[in-house]
Amino acid sequence: MARIKPAFLPRPRILTSPYQVAALLGRGEEWFRQRRRRLEAAGFPIFDSLLGGWDLAAIEVWLDCRSGLEPQSLPDKEPNPWDEALHDGHREPALR
Repeated sequence: MARIKPAFLPRPRILTSPYQVAALLGRGEEWFRQRRRRLEAAGFPIFDSLLGGWDLAAIEVWLDCRSGLEPQSLPDKEPNPWDEALHDGHREPALR
């Protein structure tokens, strides 16, 4: 009997092969293998042996930081109208 295809397929968070990591970086697998230690020395996320791969979100944060897209340089988020309603008009001062 055929398996039922799930309606929702989540985006994988863990990259389980050097090929996947290399493809994310726009490089070949051999390039990644040769430069892995140098990348890790520069802060690139290490292989997580418990999960069996590299954390995609951690790699994306590393890339953002390398590109100068650190959180403090991102534009402020839009105000949320629910904030005032949920805090009965008593709003904490925003940290800047």
